Amino acid sequence: METRTGIFLRRTLVSCIALSLGQMYVIGAASQSAHAQTASTAKRGVAVEQEVIITATKRKTSLQSTPIAITAISGASLEKQGLTNLEQVAHSVPGIAIKSSGPGQTEFEMRGLSSAGGSSPTVGFYLDDTAITPPAAAQAGKVVIDPNLYDLQDVEVLRGPQGTLYGAGSMGGTIRVVTNKPDPTGFHASAQTILSGTDGGGFNHGENVMVNVPLVPDTLALRVVGSEAYTSGWISRNVVGNFPVAQGNGLTRGNVGSAPLISSQAGVNDEELLGTRVALRYTPNDDLTVTPFLFFQQIHSNGMSTVDSNPGTAAHYQPFNVAEPYDDRFATYGVTGDYKFNAFDVTSSTAYWSRNSTTTQDASEPLQYSLGLPSVYTSQGGIGPSSITEYDLTHQISEELRITSRNNSVLQWIVGAYYSDFTSDYNLTSIIPGAAPIFGTNNLIRQVQPTTITQYAGFGEATYAITSKLKANVGLRYYSYSTTVNTAVSGIVSQSGTNATTYTSAGESNSGINPKFNLSYTFDNDHMIYATIAKGFRPGGGNQPVPANPATTEGASCLAALQALGKNSAPGSYGPDSVWSYEAGEKARLFGMLTVDGAVYYENWTGVQQVIPLSCGFPYTDNAGNAAVYGAELEVHANLANGLVWSGSGDYTDAYLTQTTAGTGEQKGAPLQDISPWTASTSLDYSFPVKDMEGSTSIDYEFQGTRTDATYYPMNHLPAYSLVNLRGGLSEDAWTVSVFVDNLTNTRSLITDTTSLSVNLPTFNRIAMGQPLTIGMQLDYKFR
Repeated sequence: METRTGIFLRRTLVSCIALSLGQMYVIGAASQSAHAQTASTAKRGVAVEQEVIITATKRKTSLQSTPIAITAISGASLEKQGLTNLEQVAHSVPGIAIKSSGPGQTEFEMRGLSSAGGSSPTVGFYLDDTAITPPAAAQAGKVVIDPNLYDLQDVEVLRGPQGTLYGAGSMGGTIRVVTNKPDPTGFHASAQTILSGTDGGGFNHGENVMVNVPLVPDTLALRVVGSEAYTSGWISRNVVGNFPVAQGNGLTRGNVGSAPLISSQAGVNDEELLGTRVALRYTPNDDLTVTPFLFFQQIHSNGMSTVDSNPGTAAHYQPFNVAEPYDDRFATYGVTGDYKFNAFDVTSSTAYWSRNSTTTQDASEPLQYSLGLPSVYTSQGGIGPSSITEYDLTHQISEELRITSRNNSVLQWIVGAYYSDFTSDYNLTSIIPGAAPIFGTNNLIRQVQPTTITQYAGFGEATYAITSKLKANVGLRYYSYSTTVNTAVSGIVSQSGTNATTYTSAGESNSGINPKFNLSYTFDNDHMIYATIAKGFRPGGGNQPVPANPATTEGASCLAALQALGKNSAPGSYGPDSVWSYEAGEKARLFGMLTVDGAVYYENWTGVQQVIPLSCGFPYTDNAGNAAVYGAELEVHANLANGLVWSGSGDYTDAYLTQTTAGTGEQKGAPLQDISPWTASTSLDYSFPVKDMEGSTSIDYEFQGTRTDATYYPMNHLPAYSLVNLRGGLSEDAWTVSVFVDNLTNTRSLITDTTSLSVNLPTFNRIAMGQPLTIGMQLDYKFR
């Protein structure tokens, strides 16, 4: 019987090896006739692809000469394609998955490494050189900021463990948003406006402006970017009367769709964004550059971008008109300094950032179910309108100092040190006046949970040219971290079941080494193969307390669920998990018109931080078992003819548990949560002259396969979906006008199941839904 590994090899490795062999065959002919091919290419008028410069390895390198799996999208491409947020970027990058409840509530995963458990991400997120760590205990997950993407140098997506240069929480990969820096050589300015309408929503608009001013020519420059945007919502909040309770032994939601409609508020998931970036660049001489910076952004939404799985309309159903606003405010400032010595560069990056997020959710139906009440209405033994609010107050100070060799000798190296002090205050509050007559208090829960993570690291990488074609890269990162979680909780669903506060404290610390080994062989400037072995990890942490007091309703229910697992209480903390990755890849550029980048990999994930979904609705995280991931990725770009460019990317991921893990409800061989086996995207772009102007058209297709997802309880399966986008435009000198149609077929894209702030129910899920058909226009102007 063919093994799972054999199936993967048959389906993916064979095709990739065949592709590589075909390229190897072409290499000889291509190398021997480079001049002829270049000349004929010029005669055909096919544009030779320009070199893309990236800084992912913390030095400037070309994309095609860097032996790692990386996708880089330039700022110009972001503007041309109309990509304004990272969720849109993720659709065109192989090996990346998203979980989202709306703007500012998006979590990224790469190469099959789900981040469903634990308090740290599996994908690192950087704004320039600053690590932006998600909140440690947010119910929405490891959600990163959602920065406006106007006036960027590029967005770089590094796949595979990046534990050497980027450290903790980058075991699946790293996303870098790289901003344009002030230019002291001249004045530049640009402006953009985007106007559109969404089916089921309304009018959307976005405005961006950039001004670059040389305050002292060639020495001091200021760059300011401002953004403002409004996106109408397309999801309704329906308030219905005679709200039905769950049926069928409490496992089926009542028929809320046929209940009498009291009110319906349309577009509750609308979004308002306001942001600015300011940077000053001081270059007193050719050796020294100092860049202070400031970035501020705030997002407000009147509700989550989620619909109820039952009855499945574009709405959320509530017994009372309880608002669900979301606010996210982020600010960072710091300074980066570079000094060039004869043999090396010294770079220091110091930053402080703070983020305040507030989420309110309706809890009326979940509490009726979980507390065993006969109704949601106080006149019928219920507690009436109920809501719960989560405050996530996060801040971090960090410093990275690194020294990078400048020479082009056979040995290139980088060494550095890193420090960060991270604090995440998780506060959960629910005060329900109608609860007092039944439970003797209106305090459902008050929970304050500050988490601190202090990290120290030293890292280094060295690349040695064994021959002019063969290079070896070795990297090492020593890390040490300490985590402390203190919890103070009171209320009806707390351990005490009363207003008495229960205090708990948990801690976890660890240290270790992340190595990396890379071997690359460059046949010529256009063809390279490489192999990498690397390790990544993410820190352990502390759990929120699970009530286990048999004298309370919730405590008795949770205690029974824990005892079914052989426990009388949930563990207070969990340790780190780690992954070893084995990857082989190639990068090829053929005939000056085609690039083909591919990789295959195997990952061995041990001590996986997994959510244990107790049936009482209170989960905890534990190191529950091991997992394996087999995958293959491919990116192709082809200049088919003068002005005609085709791009395509895709990946196959087989991520599964290698042992049965008690409490998760998953058996050996079960797929990891949130990971789609297949994703793909393709686009066709055509540029052509129109009198004195340039015209352009494009069509994009994106496919997302099925996923297994969990809101802790129960397990669910999300269907595959496809998106089609159209775009066309005209450009003349300084201005460009474009029209676009996003989600042409008006596909109902269900992205992820979301987690309730109160109790996760078996009767229905709230599922994040992508934006429906949107038609609009974009106008860009660059001041010369």
